[in-house]
Amino acid sequence: MSETNLWAAWTLRSHDALSTAAAAVVPAGLGQRDLAALTLIASHDGCSADWLWNRIGLTQSGTVRLIDRLEKLAYVVRTRHGRTLALSLTPSGQQLLDDWQQARDEAGRSVLDVLTPDEQQRLDELLTVALRRTERARAAADSTCRLCDWRTCSPCPVDESVSESP
Repeated sequence: MSETNLWAAWTLRSHDALSTAAAAVVPAGLGQRDLAALTLIASHDGCSADWLWNRIGLTQSGTVRLIDRLEKLAYVVRTRHGRTLALSLTPSGQQLLDDWQQARDEAGRSVLDVLTPDEQQRLDELLTVALRRTERARAAADSTCRLCDWRTCSPCPVDESVSESP
């Protein structure tokens, strides 16, 4: 049995569950990158497009187009603060994000429920160790958590892996 085969199969099973969950709650034309943008904006209310772009894996211009689309759909609002445009979720954007997080949690349970509670606890402990030991920059950490419910994860093992502040 190959450890990397096991890891790849588990990762793909998890990815497929997330994709199915997203398709069930996200309007046509939006995908996981849009959900990542909503998640990051919600957890960093008032962030700028410049802050967001390298956390969602797009170019600066691609991020501006994504924000334009989310704003046109009334999920995001831009507010001028001096020379920058601060991003925030609208009530519709927050509702979509809440629906997504509920669907994401259900998808996670569907993957994890094949394990006993003790096995789930061991898996949580191992994943926590692995996430803490992967040293990363702040932007990379934020990108790692781009689909997380930031309110429910404290202390965050990914935060504990950050090697630099900016």
